[in-house]
Amino acid sequence: MNLRSSLSLTGALIGASVVLAPMGAAAPSPGDPGEPKSMAAPLTEYVMERDGKSRAQAEKYLETKDEKQQALRSLEERGVDVDGAWFEGTQLVVGVPRADAAEVRAAGLRPSTATSQSELDSIADAVLERAGKDSGHVLTVGANLPDGVVDVRVAEDAPRGLRQRLDAMKKVSVSTGEALATQADVVPGRIMDLSPGTNCSLGYPGRLSNGNNVLLTAGHCVEGMPSILDANGTHIGEGVHTRFRSGYSSVDMGLMDIDSEDTGVPYVDSRGHSGYYGVQGMSKNAIGSEICKAGNTTGWTCGQIKAYNRTVNYGGTVVSGLAEASVCTEGGDSGGAYIGVGNLAQGMTSGGPVGVECGWNRDYSAGSYSFFQPVVDAANYYGVTIDTVG
Repeated sequence: MNLRSSLSLTGALIGASVVLAPMGAAAPSPGDPGEPKSMAAPLTEYVMERDGKSRAQAEKYLETKDEKQQALRSLEERGVDVDGAWFEGTQLVVGVPRADAAEVRAAGLRPSTATSQSELDSIADAVLERAGKDSGHVLTVGANLPDGVVDVRVAEDAPRGLRQRLDAMKKVSVSTGEALATQADVVPGRIMDLSPGTNCSLGYPGRLSNGNNVLLTAGHCVEGMPSILDANGTHIGEGVHTRFRSGYSSVDMGLMDIDSEDTGVPYVDSRGHSGYYGVQGMSKNAIGSEICKAGNTTGWTCGQIKAYNRTVNYGGTVVSGLAEASVCTEGGDSGGAYIGVGNLAQGMTSGGPVGVECGWNRDYSAGSYSFFQPVVDAANYYGVTIDTVG
Protein backbone atom coordinates (compact mmCIF):
# COMPACT_ATOMS: atom_id res chain seq x y z
CA MET A 1 0.00 0.00 0.00
CA ASN A 2 1.22 3.49 -0.80
CA LEU A 3 0.20 5.31 2.36
CA ARG A 4 2.60 8.26 2.41
CA SER A 5 1.82 9.82 5.65
CA SER A 6 1.97 12.11 8.50
CA LEU A 7 2.62 9.18 10.74
CA SER A 8 6.14 8.51 11.79
CA LEU A 9 8.08 5.99 13.81
CA THR A 10 9.88 7.14 16.92
CA GLY A 11 11.88 4.03 17.68
CA ALA A 12 12.31 4.51 21.42
CA LEU A 13 10.97 1.54 23.35
CA ILE A 14 10.40 2.70 26.88
CA GLY A 15 7.61 1.85 29.27
CA ALA A 16 7.16 -1.84 29.01
CA SER A 17 5.18 -4.14 31.18
CA VAL A 18 7.64 -6.64 32.45
CA VAL A 19 10.46 -6.44 34.93
CA LEU A 20 13.68 -8.26 34.20
CA ALA A 21 15.62 -9.66 37.14
CA PRO A 22 18.70 -11.84 37.51
CA MET A 23 17.83 -15.55 37.55
CA GLY A 24 16.83 -16.59 41.04
CA ALA A 25 16.13 -13.05 42.24
CA ALA A 26 12.86 -12.47 44.05
CA ALA A 27 10.01 -10.83 42.18
CA PRO A 28 9.11 -7.33 43.35
CA SER A 29 6.68 -7.36 46.23
CA PRO A 30 4.15 -4.78 47.32
CA GLY A 31 6.27 -2.63 49.40
CA ASP A 32 9.01 -2.34 46.90
CA PRO A 33 6.75 -1.08 45.26
CA GLY A 34 6.13 -4.33 43.44
CA GLU A 35 3.40 -6.17 45.32
CA PRO A 36 0.49 -7.25 43.13
CA LYS A 37 -2.67 -5.30 43.84
CA SER A 38 -6.30 -6.32 43.67
CA MET A 39 -7.66 -7.35 40.26
CA ALA A 40 -9.02 -3.87 39.57
CA ALA A 41 -6.15 -1.96 41.15
CA PRO A 42 -4.38 -0.69 38.02
CA LEU A 43 -7.53 1.18 37.01
CA THR A 44 -9.26 2.03 40.30
CA GLU A 45 -7.57 5.39 40.88
CA TYR A 46 -8.02 6.33 37.24
CA VAL A 47 -11.80 5.69 37.38
CA MET A 48 -12.07 7.50 40.73
CA GLU A 49 -10.40 10.60 39.32
CA ARG A 50 -12.09 10.48 35.92
CA ASP A 51 -15.66 9.88 37.15
CA GLY A 52 -15.57 11.35 40.65
CA LYS A 53 -16.42 7.97 42.16
CA SER A 54 -15.53 6.74 45.62
CA ARG A 55 -13.07 3.86 45.83
CA ALA A 56 -15.89 1.41 46.53
CA GLN A 57 -17.90 2.70 43.55
CA ALA A 58 -14.90 2.52 41.22
CA GLU A 59 -14.09 -1.01 42.33
CA LYS A 60 -17.71 -2.09 41.81
CA TYR A 61 -17.77 -0.48 38.35
CA LEU A 62 -14.60 -2.32 37.28
CA GLU A 63 -15.76 -5.57 38.88
CA THR A 64 -18.98 -5.39 36.85
CA LYS A 65 -17.04 -4.88 33.62
CA ASP A 66 -14.72 -7.74 34.48
CA GLU A 67 -17.69 -10.04 35.10
CA LYS A 68 -19.20 -9.08 31.73
CA GLN A 69 -15.94 -9.84 29.97
CA GLN A 70 -15.67 -13.18 31.73
CA ALA A 71 -19.20 -13.98 30.50
CA LEU A 72 -18.10 -13.07 26.98
CA ARG A 73 -15.06 -15.33 27.15
CA SER A 74 -17.32 -18.15 28.37
CA LEU A 75 -19.59 -17.68 25.35
CA GLU A 76 -16.60 -17.81 23.00
CA GLU A 77 -15.37 -21.00 24.65
CA ARG A 78 -18.81 -22.52 24.05
CA GLY A 79 -18.54 -21.74 20.34
CA VAL A 80 -20.71 -18.63 20.08
CA ASP A 81 -19.70 -16.74 16.92
CA VAL A 82 -18.65 -13.43 18.51
CA ASP A 83 -17.96 -10.75 15.89
CA GLY A 84 -16.93 -7.74 17.96
CA ALA A 85 -17.88 -6.48 21.43
CA TRP A 86 -18.14 -3.05 23.03
CA PHE A 87 -19.29 -1.47 26.26
CA GLU A 88 -22.15 0.99 26.60
CA GLY A 89 -21.64 2.04 30.20
CA THR A 90 -21.31 -1.28 32.02
CA GLN A 91 -23.49 -3.13 29.52
CA LEU A 92 -21.50 -5.28 27.11
CA VAL A 93 -22.89 -5.38 23.57
CA VAL A 94 -21.87 -8.36 21.42
CA GLY A 95 -22.00 -8.63 17.64
CA VAL A 96 -23.42 -12.07 16.79
CA PRO A 97 -25.57 -13.85 14.18
CA ARG A 98 -29.29 -13.99 15.01
CA ALA A 99 -28.96 -17.68 15.83
CA ASP A 100 -26.75 -16.84 18.82
CA ALA A 101 -28.70 -13.83 20.11
CA ALA A 102 -30.73 -15.77 22.71
CA GLU A 103 -27.62 -17.35 24.21
CA VAL A 104 -26.00 -13.93 24.51
CA ARG A 105 -29.05 -12.55 26.34
CA ALA A 106 -29.07 -15.54 28.67
CA ALA A 107 -25.48 -14.66 29.65
CA GLY A 108 -26.59 -11.17 30.71
CA LEU A 109 -25.14 -9.44 27.65
CA ARG A 110 -26.87 -7.53 24.86
CA PRO A 111 -26.71 -9.00 21.34
CA SER A 112 -26.34 -6.86 18.24
CA THR A 113 -27.12 -8.38 14.87
CA ALA A 114 -26.76 -5.08 12.98
CA THR A 115 -23.08 -4.24 13.61
CA SER A 116 -20.09 -6.55 13.32
CA GLN A 117 -16.31 -6.24 13.27
CA SER A 118 -15.96 -8.30 10.09
CA GLU A 119 -18.42 -6.16 8.11
CA LEU A 120 -16.65 -2.95 9.09
CA ASP A 121 -13.23 -4.52 8.41
CA SER A 122 -14.40 -5.23 4.85
CA ILE A 123 -15.48 -1.62 4.44
CA ALA A 124 -12.07 -0.50 5.75
CA ASP A 125 -10.39 -2.58 3.04
CA ALA A 126 -12.68 -0.94 0.47
CA VAL A 127 -11.63 2.51 1.74
CA LEU A 128 -7.99 1.80 0.88
CA GLU A 129 -9.01 0.50 -2.53
CA ARG A 130 -11.14 3.60 -3.16
CA ALA A 131 -8.24 5.84 -2.07
CA GLY A 132 -6.05 4.33 -4.81
CA LYS A 133 -3.11 6.55 -5.75
CA ASP A 134 -4.06 8.93 -2.94
CA SER A 135 -3.76 6.27 -0.26
CA GLY A 136 -0.61 7.94 1.05
CA HIS A 137 -2.86 10.66 2.46
CA VAL A 138 -4.81 8.14 4.54
CA LEU A 139 -3.35 8.14 8.06
CA THR A 140 -5.56 5.59 9.79
CA VAL A 141 -8.55 3.47 8.89
CA GLY A 142 -10.54 0.97 10.91
CA ALA A 143 -13.83 -0.05 12.49
CA ASN A 144 -15.68 2.08 15.03
CA LEU A 145 -17.98 -0.55 16.50
CA PRO A 146 -19.97 1.60 18.94
CA ASP A 147 -20.96 3.98 16.12
CA GLY A 148 -21.26 1.27 13.46
CA VAL A 149 -18.99 3.08 11.01
CA VAL A 150 -15.42 2.98 9.68
CA ASP A 151 -13.30 5.90 10.92
CA VAL A 152 -10.83 7.34 8.43
CA ARG A 153 -8.24 9.96 9.32
CA VAL A 154 -6.69 11.79 6.36
CA ALA A 155 -3.78 14.22 6.27
CA GLU A 156 -4.45 17.95 6.24
CA ASP A 157 -3.12 18.17 2.69
CA ALA A 158 -5.33 15.34 1.38
CA PRO A 159 -6.76 16.10 -2.08
CA ARG A 160 -10.36 17.30 -2.10
CA GLY A 161 -11.21 14.51 -4.52
CA LEU A 162 -10.08 11.87 -2.01
CA ARG A 163 -12.31 13.28 0.71
CA GLN A 164 -15.23 13.44 -1.69
CA ARG A 165 -14.77 9.81 -2.72
CA LEU A 166 -14.58 8.65 0.86
CA ASP A 167 -17.47 10.85 2.05
CA ALA A 168 -19.63 9.20 -0.60
CA MET A 169 -19.10 5.74 0.90
CA LYS A 170 -21.74 4.33 3.23
CA LYS A 171 -20.79 3.76 6.87
CA VAL A 172 -17.58 5.80 6.50
CA SER A 173 -16.71 8.78 8.72
CA VAL A 174 -13.83 10.99 7.53
CA SER A 175 -11.84 13.41 9.69
CA THR A 176 -8.50 15.21 9.48
CA GLY A 177 -5.73 13.62 11.53
CA GLU A 178 -2.31 14.42 12.91
CA ALA A 179 1.00 12.96 11.81
CA LEU A 180 1.84 9.73 13.63
CA ALA A 181 5.06 8.24 14.89
CA THR A 182 6.21 5.01 16.54
CA GLN A 183 7.33 5.04 20.16
CA ALA A 184 9.46 2.59 22.18
CA ASP A 185 10.46 1.26 25.74
CA VAL A 186 11.56 -1.72 28.09
CA VAL A 187 10.64 -3.33 31.48
CA PRO A 188 7.18 -2.39 32.36
CA GLY A 189 7.92 1.18 31.91
CA ARG A 190 11.67 0.96 32.30
CA ILE A 191 14.23 1.95 29.71
CA MET A 192 15.77 -0.63 27.39
CA ASP A 193 18.83 0.40 25.39
CA LEU A 194 19.33 -0.99 21.90
CA SER A 195 22.84 -1.44 20.56
CA PRO A 196 23.24 -0.26 17.92
CA GLY A 197 20.23 2.01 17.99
CA THR A 198 18.16 3.98 20.47
CA ASN A 199 15.94 3.26 23.46
CA CYS A 200 12.82 1.12 23.80
CA SER A 201 10.72 -0.63 26.43
CA LEU A 202 10.38 -4.24 27.34
CA GLY A 203 6.99 -5.74 26.86
CA TYR A 204 5.64 -8.99 28.19
CA PRO A 205 7.97 -11.86 29.12
CA GLY A 206 7.05 -15.47 28.49
CA ARG A 207 8.21 -18.86 27.27
CA LEU A 208 8.37 -20.71 23.99
CA SER A 209 7.26 -24.34 23.88
CA ASN A 210 10.90 -25.41 24.39
CA GLY A 211 11.08 -23.40 27.61
CA ASN A 212 13.21 -20.61 26.18
CA ASN A 213 12.84 -17.31 28.08
CA VAL A 214 11.68 -14.55 25.69
CA LEU A 215 10.00 -11.16 25.66
CA LEU A 216 7.27 -9.78 23.38
CA THR A 217 7.80 -6.20 22.26
CA ALA A 218 7.05 -3.77 19.44
CA GLY A 219 8.58 -4.97 16.18
CA HIS A 220 10.13 -1.63 15.29
CA CYS A 221 12.18 -1.78 18.51
CA VAL A 222 14.06 -4.88 17.39
CA GLU A 223 14.33 -4.17 13.68
CA GLY A 224 17.96 -4.94 12.87
CA MET A 225 18.19 -7.51 15.70
CA PRO A 226 20.04 -5.28 18.21
CA SER A 227 21.73 -6.27 21.43
CA ILE A 228 19.56 -5.13 24.35
CA LEU A 229 20.91 -3.54 27.54
CA ASP A 230 19.22 -2.39 30.72
CA ALA A 231 19.53 1.09 32.24
CA ASN A 232 22.83 0.10 33.85
CA GLY A 233 24.33 -1.00 30.55
CA THR A 234 24.09 -4.71 31.42
CA HIS A 235 23.38 -7.02 28.48
CA ILE A 236 19.95 -8.66 28.99
CA GLY A 237 19.13 -10.09 25.56
CA GLU A 238 19.03 -9.90 21.77
CA GLY A 239 16.38 -9.07 19.23
CA VAL A 240 15.67 -12.31 17.34
CA HIS A 241 12.61 -11.61 15.16
CA THR A 242 10.44 -8.75 13.91
CA ARG A 243 7.53 -8.43 11.51
CA PHE A 244 8.22 -4.71 11.15
CA ARG A 245 10.05 -3.54 8.04
CA SER A 246 10.56 0.18 7.46
CA GLY A 247 8.98 1.40 4.24
CA TYR A 248 6.85 -1.70 3.67
CA SER A 249 3.49 -3.06 4.75
CA SER A 250 4.20 -4.40 8.22
CA VAL A 251 2.99 -5.74 11.53
CA ASP A 252 4.50 -4.12 14.65
CA MET A 253 5.36 -7.19 16.70
CA GLY A 254 8.78 -8.53 17.61
CA LEU A 255 10.59 -10.97 19.86
CA MET A 256 13.57 -10.61 22.17
CA ASP A 257 15.55 -13.57 23.51
CA ILE A 258 16.28 -12.99 27.21
CA ASP A 259 19.77 -14.01 28.37
CA SER A 260 19.79 -17.32 30.27
CA GLU A 261 20.99 -15.67 33.49
CA ASP A 262 18.04 -13.25 33.47
CA THR A 263 14.33 -13.82 33.83
CA GLY A 264 11.16 -11.94 33.02
CA VAL A 265 9.03 -10.91 35.99
CA PRO A 266 5.30 -10.47 35.20
CA TYR A 267 4.70 -7.15 36.93
CA VAL A 268 3.78 -3.87 35.24
CA ASP A 269 5.68 -0.91 36.70
CA SER A 270 3.42 2.15 37.01
CA ARG A 271 6.55 4.31 37.10
CA GLY A 272 6.09 5.58 40.63
CA HIS A 273 2.39 6.31 40.19
CA SER A 274 0.78 3.50 42.17
CA GLY A 275 3.12 0.52 42.46
CA TYR A 276 3.50 -2.67 40.46
CA TYR A 277 0.65 -4.79 39.12
CA GLY A 278 0.84 -8.55 38.76
CA VAL A 279 -0.19 -9.83 35.32
CA GLN A 280 -3.04 -12.36 35.61
CA GLY A 281 -3.21 -13.34 31.93
CA MET A 282 -3.80 -11.76 28.53
CA SER A 283 -6.90 -10.75 26.60
CA LYS A 284 -8.41 -8.47 23.99
CA ASN A 285 -10.77 -6.68 26.34
CA ALA A 286 -13.94 -5.26 24.81
CA ILE A 287 -14.02 -1.82 23.22
CA GLY A 288 -14.84 0.73 25.90
CA SER A 289 -12.83 -1.11 28.56
CA GLU A 290 -10.50 0.95 30.72
CA ILE A 291 -6.78 0.54 30.05
CA CYS A 292 -3.52 2.03 31.36
CA LYS A 293 0.01 1.94 30.02
CA ALA A 294 3.47 2.32 31.54
CA GLY A 295 6.08 4.27 29.59
CA ASN A 296 9.52 5.70 30.18
CA THR A 297 8.68 9.08 28.67
CA THR A 298 5.17 9.71 29.97
CA GLY A 299 4.85 7.28 32.88
CA TRP A 300 1.35 6.04 33.73
CA THR A 301 -1.40 7.24 31.40
CA CYS A 302 -4.90 5.80 31.08
CA GLY A 303 -7.95 5.80 28.84
CA GLN A 304 -10.24 3.35 27.09
CA ILE A 305 -9.88 0.87 24.24
CA LYS A 306 -11.37 2.54 21.16
CA ALA A 307 -10.94 0.04 18.32
CA TYR A 308 -9.22 -3.04 16.94
CA ASN A 309 -7.78 -3.83 13.52
CA ARG A 310 -6.63 -0.29 12.79
CA THR A 311 -4.33 0.22 9.79
CA VAL A 312 -1.86 3.04 10.51
CA ASN A 313 0.55 4.92 8.24
CA TYR A 314 3.83 5.68 10.00
CA GLY A 315 5.49 7.89 7.42
CA GLY A 316 5.31 5.36 4.60
CA THR A 317 5.39 2.21 6.73
CA VAL A 318 1.83 0.92 6.77
CA VAL A 319 1.13 -1.17 9.87
CA SER A 320 -1.98 -3.32 10.17
CA GLY A 321 -3.62 -5.14 13.06
CA LEU A 322 -3.17 -2.41 15.68
CA ALA A 323 -5.59 -1.43 18.44
CA GLU A 324 -6.35 2.19 19.30
CA ALA A 325 -6.79 3.61 22.80
CA SER A 326 -7.48 7.06 24.25
CA VAL A 327 -4.15 6.81 26.08
CA CYS A 328 -1.48 9.48 25.70
CA THR A 329 2.02 8.42 24.56
CA GLU A 330 5.18 10.11 23.30
CA GLY A 331 8.37 9.03 21.61
CA GLY A 332 10.27 6.61 23.84
CA ASP A 333 7.10 4.92 25.11
CA SER A 334 7.16 2.22 22.41
CA GLY A 335 7.10 -1.35 23.57
CA GLY A 336 5.60 -0.26 26.89
CA ALA A 337 2.89 -2.39 28.42
CA TYR A 338 -0.83 -1.77 28.37
CA ILE A 339 -2.80 -3.50 31.14
CA GLY A 340 -6.58 -3.63 31.47
CA VAL A 341 -9.53 -4.71 33.57
CA GLY A 342 -8.83 -8.00 35.32
CA ASN A 343 -5.07 -7.28 35.41
CA LEU A 344 -4.97 -8.73 31.91
CA ALA A 345 -2.12 -7.85 29.54
CA GLN A 346 -3.46 -5.97 26.51
CA GLY A 347 -0.51 -4.98 24.36
CA MET A 348 2.67 -3.02 23.70
CA THR A 349 2.92 0.62 22.58
CA SER A 350 3.37 1.06 18.84
CA GLY A 351 2.92 4.79 18.19
CA GLY A 352 0.79 7.90 18.27
CA PRO A 353 0.44 11.50 17.07
CA VAL A 354 3.60 13.54 16.56
CA GLY A 355 4.15 16.53 18.83
CA VAL A 356 1.80 15.50 21.63
CA GLU A 357 2.78 16.56 25.17
CA CYS A 358 1.40 14.11 27.72
CA GLY A 359 3.20 15.26 30.84
CA TRP A 360 4.19 12.63 33.44
CA ASN A 361 1.84 10.27 35.30
CA ARG A 362 -1.21 12.30 34.31
CA ASP A 363 -3.68 9.41 34.13
CA TYR A 364 -6.60 10.34 31.92
CA SER A 365 -6.04 14.11 31.92
CA ALA A 366 -3.27 13.86 29.30
CA GLY A 367 -5.77 13.28 26.48
CA SER A 368 -4.76 12.30 22.91
CA TYR A 369 -4.68 8.72 21.59
CA SER A 370 -2.23 5.95 20.72
CA PHE A 371 -1.89 2.61 18.98
CA PHE A 372 -0.76 -0.68 20.48
CA GLN A 373 0.07 -4.16 19.22
CA PRO A 374 -2.35 -6.57 20.92
CA VAL A 375 -0.34 -9.02 23.02
CA VAL A 376 -2.74 -11.89 22.23
CA ASP A 377 -1.92 -11.66 18.52
CA ALA A 378 1.84 -11.45 19.13
CA ALA A 379 1.82 -14.35 21.60
CA ASN A 380 -0.21 -16.52 19.24
CA TYR A 381 2.04 -15.70 16.27
CA TYR A 382 5.26 -16.53 18.12
CA GLY A 383 3.87 -19.39 20.19
CA VAL A 384 4.63 -17.63 23.48
CA THR A 385 2.94 -18.38 26.79
CA ILE A 386 3.24 -15.14 28.75
CA ASP A 387 4.37 -15.23 32.37
CA THR A 388 1.74 -14.49 35.01
CA VAL A 389 1.69 -14.18 38.77
CA GLY A 390 -1.02 -16.83 39.14
